[in-house]
Amino acid sequence: MSSAAPIEQFEQEDLLNKDQAGNSVAIVRNQEKFRFGRSRIPVRFWIGVMVFCTTYINYATRVNMAIAIISMTKGKSKKTPECLLDDITTSSGTPKGLPDYGPRYDWDEHIQGIILGSYFWGYTIFSLPAGAISELWGPARVIFWTTIVSLILNSVCVPAAMGHYGLLVACRFLIGSAGGLVYPALQVLIAKWSPPAEKGRFVAALMGNTLATCVTWPLVGVVITNLGWGWGFHIITIQLVAFCIIFYIVCADSPDEHTWISEREVAFIKEAQGASVTKKKHAPPYKQIFLSFPFWILNILHFGNLWGLYLQLQSVPKFMAEVIGFSLKEAGILGALPHLTRMIFGMAYGFIGDKLKRNKIMSPKAIRKSFILASHIIPGILMICVIFIGCNWVPLIVLLTLSMAINGAAVLTNLQNPQDLAPNFAGSIFGIISCIGGTTGFLVPAITGAFIHNNNGLKEWSYTFILGGCVYIGTGIIFILFGSVEEQPWNRIADTENN
Repeated sequence: MSSAAPIEQFEQEDLLNKDQAGNSVAIVRNQEKFRFGRSRIPVRFWIGVMVFCTTYINYATRVNMAIAIISMTKGKSKKTPECLLDDITTSSGTPKGLPDYGPRYDWDEHIQGIILGSYFWGYTIFSLPAGAISELWGPARVIFWTTIVSLILNSVCVPAAMGHYGLLVACRFLIGSAGGLVYPALQVLIAKWSPPAEKGRFVAALMGNTLATCVTWPLVGVVITNLGWGWGFHIITIQLVAFCIIFYIVCADSPDEHTWISEREVAFIKEAQGASVTKKKHAPPYKQIFLSFPFWILNILHFGNLWGLYLQLQSVPKFMAEVIGFSLKEAGILGALPHLTRMIFGMAYGFIGDKLKRNKIMSPKAIRKSFILASHIIPGILMICVIFIGCNWVPLIVLLTLSMAINGAAVLTNLQNPQDLAPNFAGSIFGIISCIGGTTGFLVPAITGAFIHNNNGLKEWSYTFILGGCVYIGTGIIFILFGSVEEQPWNRIADTENN
């Protein structure tokens, strides 16, 4: 989240908001402030920063395994001759950049798929109740304690791997279980803290996950190269400790519970949100949610986005190292580049979406459906184009980078649609769609492993990219035809029962 522009807007703009009933709410923002040195920064800005940091640390814990496992296993690459890059591989086809960085284990593609997928088994299961837990217990509490659990478990991954791969699977499963609670909790936190006209910026803060990939892959690659693969886990543990300390100081479940927020800023947030967000805690109306047609269309859209994302997260580093022929360090750096561009574009999309909505240039419906072209359709086309590149690694990197950059528009489509449908239960909605979409976390490596089981070459990998592109495009078209941005009647079920 870029700090200069948001701070300047928070200090200088007089923003006219409308609550859900259509009543105008004029607030002078330069009077909502928190004095930090010489700057006057609203507390909700720091909450947005912590949303960004939370997604960063959650993903750092998630994606380090994709690089670490390359150095933990005995290479069995069956590379096609056209991809033996000059000065990168030996005559036998073994990458020069992959010497031993510690004990190597005889884990075949199936076992590696189980290890990579184990995080997502836990993630998928615990995403389902995560929204309700966060809405009832408090999103900040959920994020803090699940991160503590991840910290403890991540610190024992190295001895677990040395004992048996089953122990590593158990650790990754439990880390995924804790991680599955985080994103639904963030949706609840955003619903509590964000005025409607700033929703896009808060959702754009979820792009911290892409920075995690950009930083973690090269960092883990360099650390493993110099200190051994065990440090691919230790470096994440150190970051988890630092995050927990900062998060505990800065974050709170809602503006009402924050210790150093001004009363004026609390009043501004409440007035801007109007009746769409209630302080009263209420059990999610699961029956109405599961009978909601727009909810299921959102499920499909989110599934497609996660399929493409996890393909890039889990399979592309392996493709670059074992098929194209890059070293571990090169695979980490080049594999992270698409995620860096996704973060930059995602931030830009968030601000653009807010401006389009605030200035009434486009309706929320038009914003969601038009940006599906960027978040799903175009990335799908680019992913399919990868199969025509062959061993030309420069255009390959360009296509993968463009695909992820343009997909940053997900902050205006599947990541923001839960806030459209029911801000009071956005966490529960996101938990359910993360549960269903999270299955892609183990489906993608399993299907990729099946494709490359007998031969790890370009032809086999082309099936993976074609399937990924088709999932992107198909799910995007379905949302364009049937998706909705209207607030659902069951969002105000608590108020209805009280009346």
